[in-house]
Amino acid sequence: MHIQIWLRLLRVLFFNPPRPLGTPPFKRRGIGATVLLFCSSALLLFSFSAFLLSCNNSTPTGVIVSSSEKTEEVNPFILGSKKIVELENQDIELFLKRYKWEMTQTNTGLRYEITKKGNGNKITAGEKVVLEYKTLLLTGEEIYNSNNDGKIEFIVEKTAEIAGLHEAVQWMRKGDEARLIIPSHLAYGASGDGYKIKPYQTIIMRIEIRDVRREI
Repeated sequence: MHIQIWLRLLRVLFFNPPRPLGTPPFKRRGIGATVLLFCSSALLLFSFSAFLLSCNNSTPTGVIVSSSEKTEEVNPFILGSKKIVELENQDIELFLKRYKWEMTQTNTGLRYEITKKGNGNKITAGEKVVLEYKTLLLTGEEIYNSNNDGKIEFIVEKTAEIAGLHEAVQWMRKGDEARLIIPSHLAYGASGDGYKIKPYQTIIMRIEIRDVRREI
């Protein structure tokens, strides 16, 4: 499962780097920003995976380990990123508890809730999706919306949108409405979007799938 997540991140962020919401499709990041976003997001995703593994492997084995065997070199960058992921996850959990949102969490850390059901089959990779949206911060501040910035159109798993959005729409059908909580490692990572989303910032999206069609 982790290999599939890494491949998705590699394909979406490196070959098709996400563009900031509200910018025209032809406006792309420079190669420097693309590499920075890829590296920072990859590091965050690695830390998130390590965090999940550490939780799964926390059961005592009954084997006594000497202090010398416990000593190992710790990479400060990985340790710092892991701490960021943990703190971000705590903020999300507090938000959910405060507003009593009941959401499904995927293996990558994406949280979603279908608030209105449409019809048809679930969206799959290679299909072109058109959606209306609002983007907010955990503070409740709205920073982007499709009324002012235009609808989002992208080909699933192929074109330049954030990894969390590519994943989310594959749980949805045409006509569905959903709210999403997208942690920074699935959004804009350590660089932010260069506009209104800061580094390591979680975003909330309310989306409606307006159209789905298979690209030839």
